[in-house]
Amino acid sequence: MLNRHDELIHHDILPRLEKVEKAQLDFSTQVEAISSQVSEIKSSQTNLELTVMKDGQETRGLLTKFIDHSFAVDKAKLDAQRDVIHRDERITLKRFSTREKIVLGIVGAFAGSGGILAGIAGLLQILK
Repeated sequence: MLNRHDELIHHDILPRLEKVEKAQLDFSTQVEAISSQVSEIKSSQTNLELTVMKDGQETRGLLTKFIDHSFAVDKAKLDAQRDVIHRDERITLKRFSTREKIVLGIVGAFAGSGGILAGIAGLLQILK
């Protein structure tokens, strides 16, 4: 019986045990390889994040300069248009004679701020 157990251990159990130990060693080697790859991926991801953040910051800086420039150009155009409009208005008013200015003032007084309505109400009171 002792020989049978010895034969069973040497032919059946020991080869299986060697296979398990080899598989465990291969598994440990693969885990180490995967761990080093994960570390490399983390490092690459960190570098990529930094690069993207730097690019984003540069882009925001350029866009800020562009927007400021664009608003400055738009403001200059609007100021120029206002100057032209005000100049045209001044020229138009200067062409009116004194008599025309008085007539325009009277019409504006009656027409402005409910003057026409007050005139109509007064006319209705007179007609009653």
